[in-house]
Amino acid sequence: MQQADNRSFLARLLAGEYGLAITYWIFYFIGSSIFFVTASRAVDSENWFRFLVIVALMLAYTTVLLVGIRAAYKGPQLWKVMSRTSSVFMIINILVGITALGFIY
Repeated sequence: MQQADNRSFLARLLAGEYGLAITYWIFYFIGSSIFFVTASRAVDSENWFRFLVIVALMLAYTTVLLVGIRAAYKGPQLWKVMSRTSSVFMIINILVGITALGFIY
């Protein structure tokens, strides 16, 4: 008989039970969503210093996630995976930044 896992979703996520890819994407989209909302508000209020700080924090957050992938990835061709992953994230970051800046007009 199988025991029911009574831990929360977050506890299982942090324990790595959902796998590296799912865990990474969940954390990435949480960070991107927070970035989009806060950056959009900063642009809307024309607070450019706050916007630049938010962009710097998002880039740091993305770096931490990439370092986490590097530490957790056990498969072959690590740098191939890292380069593709970071390229996708930088494109998403640029698009989210452009979308946030779209509130100017």
